Order: sequence, then structure tokens, then C-alpha cells
Amino acid sequence: MRKIFSLFAMMCCVALMAQETSLFIPKEMKQAYEKGTRSYDGKPGPNYWHNTVDYDIKASIDPETRGISGKSTIKYQNNSPDELSAIVVRLYNDVYKKGNVRLTTIDDRDVNDGMSLNMVQVRGDSVDLEGGSVTRNGTNLFIRLEEPVKSGDQIDLTIDWETVIPYTNRRTGVADSTSFFVAYWYPQISVYDDVFGWDTQNYTFRTEFYNNLANFNVEFTAPEAFTIWATGVLQNPDEVFNADILDRYNKALTATEPLDIINGDDLKDGFAHKSGTWKFKADEVPDFAFAMSDHYDWNAASQKVDGEDVLISSVYPTGNPQAFAAMTPNQQKTMKHFSEDVPGVPYPYPRFTTFIGLGGGGMEFPMMAYNGGPGLGVTVHEMFHMYFPMYVRVNERRFAWMDEGWASYITSLVTNRFFQNDSSDLFTTFKGSVGGMQGQYEDLPLFASSQFMDGTNYGYSAYPLPAFIYSMLHFHLGDEVFFKAYKEYINRWAKKSPIPYDFFFTMEDVSGEDLSWLWKPWFFEFGAPDVKIGEIKKDKLTIVNAGSRPVPVRVEVKYKDGTDYEISKSAKEISGKNEIQVTIPDYKNIETISVNASVPDLDDTDNFYPSLQERMAGVEVPDYIFGTYTIANFNINAHIDNADGLVKVRVPAAGMNMVLLPKEDAWVSMDGQVVAKFDDSGDKTAMTLELKQFGVTVQGTKE
Repeated sequence: MRKIFSLFAMMCCVALMAQETSLFIPKEMKQAYEKGTRSYDGKPGPNYWHNTVDYDIKASIDPETRGISGKSTIKYQNNSPDELSAIVVRLYNDVYKKGNVRLTTIDDRDVNDGMSLNMVQVRGDSVDLEGGSVTRNGTNLFIRLEEPVKSGDQIDLTIDWETVIPYTNRRTGVADSTSFFVAYWYPQISVYDDVFGWDTQNYTFRTEFYNNLANFNVEFTAPEAFTIWATGVLQNPDEVFNADILDRYNKALTATEPLDIINGDDLKDGFAHKSGTWKFKADEVPDFAFAMSDHYDWNAASQKVDGEDVLISSVYPTGNPQAFAAMTPNQQKTMKHFSEDVPGVPYPYPRFTTFIGLGGGGMEFPMMAYNGGPGLGVTVHEMFHMYFPMYVRVNERRFAWMDEGWASYITSLVTNRFFQNDSSDLFTTFKGSVGGMQGQYEDLPLFASSQFMDGTNYGYSAYPLPAFIYSMLHFHLGDEVFFKAYKEYINRWAKKSPIPYDFFFTMEDVSGEDLSWLWKPWFFEFGAPDVKIGEIKKDKLTIVNAGSRPVPVRVEVKYKDGTDYEISKSAKEISGKNEIQVTIPDYKNIETISVNASVPDLDDTDNFYPSLQERMAGVEVPDYIFGTYTIANFNINAHIDNADGLVKVRVPAAGMNMVLLPKEDAWVSMDGQVVAKFDDSGDKTAMTLELKQFGVTVQGTKE
């Protein structure tokens, strides 16, 4: 009878917990709440667990052949309640293997037979790689075990392997003939978690990563002319560096002003370190990457974080140090504000290194970034990734928005507030990158797994769309509550792996609000925001909500005497309503009214008084500006269209579709983020398109 009562009580408890949210929860995730690994208040459940790995790796690198040969000794700890009858090993570089699926083009020289496995041992016994207990598929190696790994037990593996550094420069690869940034280079144990079990998705270049919490001891052997930078802390600087470089290295560990550890004067003919053996140690990180070169400068300084010195390094091609002079100070300032202000969580690692060498963009790894240049935006963005997905180990393969969206939003927030002294609300900066996709078939609910996104909507759903949603949440909650909740989310899930509901429930738990009015339409439902100007009656302006996704409402009024008036309302104030009213003072002197001119909207041509068509009535638009422009350096097209008397710019690859209005010698979007200029003096019409949100200016030629 007691057992029956206990079972009944447990069932009632589960039923009550399930009623605590009105959000749909897929069954894989629901069972995690039923088992107590996660809880409906957003905290890790009393039964939360994750498996861990210890890697001891010795690797030799031949820069001339790009070859890496290594031996990995691996200890995998099964903290799950399950017996594991198989082990899944990721061989990321098998993405270059003949016949494997790749969702991007690669250098023809990189097509190969995949990573070479010379020997695999499990529990000290060699595994027959051609036998029935082993399957190699895509970028995964499946090893079926004679005896399972019981809950609480550890299993040892040893793998001798060889791989090559790819010419294809996609997050990793050859920077130049003797400079390399190397990731995905070692056999890695896949993640087994409480929601999906083994992560067996193949790496195809599109989605990023999801890794175990691990400890690394790594020893590299390379020619003595090469310097190596890596995840973790160098353990033998006195064995590697000569006296002068060692002295500078030791000074940099506590120096507040940047100094050169290695510079152009050092990198003369015959430069060599004392030793080519480098030893690194990294504790509780999800991955390990390294970089190496024989002709890169190394500039560094320290930043105090929670009373400890963090060594910050900038590494770049020698010969033009002035071009990179701001890198180390920018990283110091960024780390300070991350640690003390936004998000206000101390930077969690002892090192951070930015290596310049990628053709464009950037990529993050624990304590390392591989950037295409020294720009502030990419510098801040990649450093923030040390929080997500490194410190908070989100599953980027399924929920890219849980890290890239935060990196995009916090980059904008920190850059605006602490580098530009601009504390304005940021929901008005995403119109160009979000508005063009709104309401399209491929504008999937954000909760859809990132693995199902393609080249059209993956970037949109991973970066600007979630950043825009976070900006709306921030505006609604205000600084105090938003930062309190966000900081709590990071602290709760540090070194753990949250799923979307852990974020949703934590924000609700800390704020004390039901936020389903935001989660449901933006994460779970198809739809689009669409507000429009309704009736204007004296000082009362009616704003009609014709859309299904709520957005903040920003009303901008210009008066005949040249003065302005502005009012903003949270997205919650329009959520679920057909219309709202706002009061506009001095209504007799109104010249123009704009509603959400800088906020994503399905059809923003009905957001203005007088209408845009009326404003354009007396404007002569030259016919030569219309047409399709090829932007060669990005391999995309931009279209300038005549749409019912309005000039529009469309960039399908960027999800952009915006009205342009004349301003002096240019055509400017209503949010001011896009500026187009045209030149008809040559054989073909040329266009200069400035995209302020992305910090780039591109050149196009009319076809």
C-alpha cells in the first residue's frame, strides 16, 4: 500500500509541475523534468548530471606537410544513471572524407580518406577497426562494447591517429604557408546527455558544436622556429623561451599596459626557441584549439578579474603592428566590462588569445579566437563566446540562437554602452537584418532545431532574430531585472548544458513574470509583427496591431517648429491587443508621425503620416538606380526596386527588404542603418551600400 501511495504522490507531483508552464514541451525534454534532471523554476534539477572526459594528448606537427600525428589517452566518466553499451567518438576532420556530406564548398586539395586511425584500444584491448563492433559513419565512430560502462564507472580509451590541417579556411585551417589555426584535430568523445542521449549528428560545416566538460593535458612537438598558442596555460615557458622572450612573457602576466613578447625584431632569419616541445594544461573546458606560426607578432597584457590576473594576447602577422595596436587594449576593456557590468559574471578562464588570420569573420574556442581582422565588433563578439557556449555549454547543434544570439546582442550592448557611450535601446537596430525575413515561409519558429535550418535561414535564426528578441526582453524588464535574471541564468548553468526551457523558466523565475506572451509567438508559432497607423483624432493616435508577434512600439513625432517628441512602449503592451492608443501633445503643430520606423514590421509602408507615397510625391527618382547590383566581394546580389512609387533595397542573402528615402546625396533606410549612393558616370551604374549594423560598406555594379 505504501508503494502505491508513493507512486500516486509522484504522479501528482509530475502533473502539478507540468501545469506550471503553458509552453509546449517535446517529449524528449519533458522526460528530463519528470526524471528531475531539470526543474520548472529553471534550475538544474536535483538529479542533474553530465559526463566528463580527461584527455592526455601528445602530438607532433609538420608545418611543411600540414600533418599532425598524435596519441590520445582518454578517460571517460559515466555520471549518467544509464549503462552505456557503446561509445561514440567524433572524427570532425572526416568532413573532408570522400563521399561525406558537406554543406559548403571546400578546397579540392582537402578531399581525402579521412582521419587515419592507426590504433584504438578500449580498456587496454585493441579494437578491430574492420570488425563488427565498429562502425564509421559520417564524422562519427561508433564502438560497441563487450561490457557496458555502468553508471558511475569510467572507461579508458587510447587512440593513435593522424590528420592534416586543411587548406579550406572554415573556422580552422591554413592562414598562410607557415601559419595555422587548428581545431577539430583530435578524436573527441561525443556528448551523452539527459535529453537526447548520444549526440550523433554529423558535422557538415553548418551548425557548430556541443561538447563535454573536459580536462586537457596536451604536449606538442613542432619545429623550434614556430610559436604555439593554445587553449589553457603554457606549463613549460622556461623550457621553450630564450631569456629575453621569457622575461617579457613573465612581465606580461601582470602588466597593465600592452607589451610585445615577440615582435618583428625577434623574427629575423634564424629565429628559434630553445625547444620545440610545448605543454599546455586546461581544466574544465569543452574543447581545445591551437595556433602556430613562424612569423607572427605576439602582444599581450594582463587584466584583473575577480582579483586574478588574466593574460590577454593578440597575435598577428609581423610587419604592420600599427594596424593591430588597439587589439589588446580593446580586449582588456571588453573583459573588464563583461566581468563587472554586462553580464557582470567574472571572465571564467586564465587566458584569452586572439589570432588574426581568417579571411573573414571569426570563430571561438575555449580561451581562443580566430578572427579575420582586428575590428572591435568581431573582437567583442568572439570574446563573449567564452561565456556561451564555453562556460555555459549550450547545444549549438540544435539551439544556435542560445549562444550566437546572445553574442550578437551583448556585443551590440557592450560596444554601444562602453565604447560609444550610447545607452539607447537596441531593439531599433535590427530592422535591416530581421525585417526582410518576417512572414516568409522560411521564417520558422525559433524553437525549431538549428539542424533543420539551411543557408537561407540559419544565419537569420542564429544571430539577428534572437538578438532582437533579447533586446525586446531587455527593454520590457529594464536594466535591473534583466541583468539580474541573465546573470542568474549564467551562474545556474555554468559548466552545465541548458536547453531552451532552462532559459525561459529562469527568466520567469527571477523576474517574477509570466513571459509566455513573448516566448509563444516568437519561439513556437509562425507569424510576423505588423503595426500600422490607425485613426488620428486630435491628441489621440490609434495604433493598430495587425500582426501575431508583439514588438515594442516607438512613436516619433516631428513638429512644424523643428522640435521632436518620442514615446516607446514595451511589446507586452500590444501583445494580444487589436489596438492601443497613445497621447501626442501639441497635436495642432504635428508635421509628421512615424510608428516603428526602426522596428521590424511586415509592411512598414502604412506606418507613416503623411504616407510615404505622399512624402515621395514631389521627388524625382532617376530610373538608372533601379536594377540588380552584383556585390562581387561577398558573391551576393542587391536589388533596387520601384515598389508602388517607393524605392526599396532587397538583399535576399541578408534577409533585407527596406524602403529608402532621399537624404541629401544618398538614399537612406528609415532606421538610418542602410545608406545607398549611386554613380552613373561610368560604363555601368555603381552603387555604394553602407550597412551600419554590420559595420561594412560594399560596392556593387549594375548588371
